[in-house]
Formats: sequence, C-alpha cells, structure tokens
Amino acid sequence: MFRSVEELIRGAWPTPLLRLRSFEPHNVWAKLEFMNPITHSIKDRTALALVESINGGEGVVEVSSGNLAVALASIVKSRGMDYVAYIPKASPRPFKVILRLMGVKVVEREGNTSTILPEVVNEANRLGYIHPNQFSNPANYMMHYRFTAREIDEQCRLAGFKPRYVIGSVGTAGHMTGISMYFKERYGDEVKVIAVQPSANSTIPGIKRLNNGNPFAKLLRVDDVVDVSREEALMGVRWVARGDGLLVGLSSGAVAYAALRLNVDDAVLVFPDDAWKYIDELELALMNEE
Repeated sequence: MFRSVEELIRGAWPTPLLRLRSFEPHNVWAKLEFMNPITHSIKDRTALALVESINGGEGVVEVSSGNLAVALASIVKSRGMDYVAYIPKASPRPFKVILRLMGVKVVEREGNTSTILPEVVNEANRLGYIHPNQFSNPANYMMHYRFTAREIDEQCRLAGFKPRYVIGSVGTAGHMTGISMYFKERYGDEVKVIAVQPSANSTIPGIKRLNNGNPFAKLLRVDDVVDVSREEALMGVRWVARGDGLLVGLSSGAVAYAALRLNVDDAVLVFPDDAWKYIDELELALMNEE
C-alpha cells in the first residue's frame, strides 16, 4: 500500500533488469526505467528528486520537453501546489493533453528547453514560485548516483556478471552523470560508460547533444559519445520490439542502436522511456518502411 504519489514512485524501485534476447549470443541487459509508474519514464525519479530538494512554496515553474513536466505535475499537484509548465511547441502532443487534463497551466513556446529557460526564470520570479531547474540542480544527478546506478550494480551482481559497458542517452545528462560517477568511482576503466546523443542536424525526443553550456557536462564521466540519427533510433525501436517484445521509445531505441553498432558484450542499456507517447511518429516510420 502507498499513501502518496511519492511513495508509489519509490515503491517501483528497483526497476527491472531484463536480458535482451535480440542481442544473443552477447550478454546484454536492459534497465527498464519505463517501469516507473507515473510517466513510464526515468523522469519520475528526476521529478521526485527536484521536488524533494525544494522547501514548500505555493507553486513551481519549470521547462521540459515532456516526461519531466508530467512527473512534476503529478507530484506537485499531490502536494497541493500550482504548476506552470513551459514546453516546446514541437513536443509530442500527448504530453500537452495530459498536462491540461491535470489542470496545469501549459505555456508553449518556439525553440527548445535551453532557449525557453530564461523566460521560465523570469516567470518564476514574477509569480514568486519555485524554479527547481532540472538543468543545474545537483538533486537531478544525485538521485541516479544514489539509486539508479546502485540498482544496476546490485542487479548485475545477482545476475552473475559484472558489466563491461553501461550505455545510456543524454538530454540534461542527469541520469548518465549520476550513473557514470558511480561506476567510475567504483570500477574505473573496468566499466566503459557510453553516452548516446542525436547526430548533428537530427532530433530525437527526450535527448539532445552535449555542449559546453550543459552544467552537468564537466561531471559526466564517459569513455565515448555515440551519435545516432532519428532514423537509426527508429531502427533500434523496431529491433527491440520485434526481437524482445518490448515497446520502447525513441531515446531507448537510440541506446539499442548504439549497442548494436558497438557490438558490446556484458552490457547494460538504460531504457528511459516507452513507445506509447510516440505512436504518431512510429506509425509514420512504419508507413515509410512499407
């Protein structure tokens, strides 16, 4: 039994680690972060960390391309607080519908989360609301250092192997920063940490290219950064759906494709999101395939 949304989120941990049949004979496992209960994404963890890092307040203002906005809405509303969600116009429609269903004020803007951020800061100051700032708040990556990474380590031990690779996508880079810090501190070069980003001039929902403006970039401890195009991410989604029966989102598909390209063994792939929010795009990809 759970007495709050926050207890429900924590009660879903550890999220499952599943061996992927589609990568056999290689030993490749997926950390199924889409098994988090609110948004079916890793952003449940991030939102919980952000809200727990603030002390009360009447409301919250934040910018997100989708999953984090919904997870924040769930937790903030359950605390009786107001929430103003800034979201790029290009974000998938289901996120906007769900936010409005929850009674959130949705502000759509052209551009991406980085270009919208200054307006968010100004609006928070104007309203006297809290801006938890997912892009620079240490609570973001520390959640994954303390919990997500430790779960992976313990689950691999129970499965009888030590990972040689941990592969995950980057957006704000929060979860991969925490995971990379954990594994590099404990295992050094024995575990290679690989970050996956969209290739130049390509967009993949939920992730973006690393740049010097990312506050977490200097803390991220990766051995390599792999570029994946949107078309390749869709190929990864199909590979996992048809080989393993798992319905993963495009960020997860990008991770799967990177693992295929690198031909890894004894690897853990972090799957942050599921397929259901991207049905329109997946349908279009299937039409093109035919």
